[in-house]
Amino acid sequence: MGVKIPIRFWIAVMVFASTYINYTTRSNMSISITSMVTRSQEKAVPECRRLNTSKIFPNVTTNSSKNAVLPNYGVRYDWNEDIQGFILGSYFWGYVISSAPGGFIAEWLGPFNTIFYAQILTAVFNSLSVWGAQWHFGVLIFCRFVIGLMAGPVYPALQCLIARWAPPAEKGKFVSALMGNTLGTCLTWILVGMVTAAAGYDWGFHFLTIQIGLFCLIFWFIVADSPDQHKWISEEEKQFIKESQAKTVTKGKVVPPYLKMFTSIPFWALCILHFGNLWGLYLQITGVPKFMIEVIGFNIKSSGILAALPHLLRMFFGMGYGYVGDMIKSKTKLSPTIVRKSFVIFSHVIPGILLMCMTLVKCDYVGAVLILIFSMSINGAAVVTNLQNAQDLAPNFAGSIFGIISLIGGTTGFITPAVTGALMKENNGIHEWSKNFIIGGSVYVGSGLLFILLGTSDIQPWNNKVPEKAAEDGVSFKEINSKEVENGEPNETTKLNS
Repeated sequence: MGVKIPIRFWIAVMVFASTYINYTTRSNMSISITSMVTRSQEKAVPECRRLNTSKIFPNVTTNSSKNAVLPNYGVRYDWNEDIQGFILGSYFWGYVISSAPGGFIAEWLGPFNTIFYAQILTAVFNSLSVWGAQWHFGVLIFCRFVIGLMAGPVYPALQCLIARWAPPAEKGKFVSALMGNTLGTCLTWILVGMVTAAAGYDWGFHFLTIQIGLFCLIFWFIVADSPDQHKWISEEEKQFIKESQAKTVTKGKVVPPYLKMFTSIPFWALCILHFGNLWGLYLQITGVPKFMIEVIGFNIKSSGILAALPHLLRMFFGMGYGYVGDMIKSKTKLSPTIVRKSFVIFSHVIPGILLMCMTLVKCDYVGAVLILIFSMSINGAAVVTNLQNAQDLAPNFAGSIFGIISLIGGTTGFITPAVTGALMKENNGIHEWSKNFIIGGSVYVGSGLLFILLGTSDIQPWNNKVPEKAAEDGVSFKEINSKEVENGEPNETTKLNS
């Protein structure tokens, strides 16, 4: 008789798929916009070609500067760099607004409803973006804003879903499933580039809408808010999850301790760490395809594939880092705080230094691709640092913490395009992009060093939460969790953080 795959495995698969889908509409515009805008006769020719370096680029366009003709992927619009920055950043305006209340929304509506209906609306407004661009760039900005608004609660909802489904011993595997976002970026750049080249940029949008529809159909049949609500789960598996989560996950709905949270130094250290990570990530999501096409001179197919490579490796490295981190914690006597801070060197410091090294490559496309590959793949260590630290500080409020740090970190989604637009306003060349990469690398490194100085993985006093039944009996969550410790046995919360 074959081994039956547990339902929670499929839940983890859908967590991966949810983050994948979430990032398809987050990253598609950075590829699509290059085929939607006009450029002046001079800017139509990438700077590296104007510098007569085309002979070393086998994949760049071959038109001379005098006869440069932009490929026909559909109607092109006369949007300057500022407008393009607003379009690229508008998604993140909506994202930051809905991120903070995302955990609260998911707790009250349930993670299933939050994710499912958010993706339905995302699909609608994604296709509307094509017609919105035809009407006015302001309508396109509004569509992107709504898509971002729907995306904000997704990650907090996934944290909520993980908390309800994952036994403590399997928490690392579920958190690793959040790396589906990297695959979303990779395949979106590749597939949208290919579809755009073959059928026009409008089908680059509609292709993603079809993909979202298929995801929602599968999500509807597989996912439920909790084991108690799932139709196909066995009683044995349901009981196993309940027993393993004893005293770590409570059903009581309480307001998170925002005041204590906002006055906590470890919370702000995590927040800044997450901010720095997203600055570097979003710079590469929104900026690198533009750099590869408009400065280096790659065509849209090549740019999509080459820009996606670093993100693909980041996914595999991230999963590897997760297993290595768990192994170090289980087989050594190093404290979780030391492990977190050690991995920050890989998730932030080294990637930041490599990003600053982009200033050295000039028009060397091989060097540019190699540096981006190393920077992004090494950054996969984020699964051990800023993506897990919320579970360390307060597992009861991990969703709320992640929502807040996503709000603050998400501002980089419109800050980085704005910075890029300001730097490229007069000229879109190597010198301007060097400044952009130095700024991004500095934020990366600075946020990592600050966490090394002030961060921790110790559980915080404000994690204590009073379950409904315990509250009726006048027993605090702290007292419940302390019983096993008094008997010489670590409780599940302690295990989770060790």
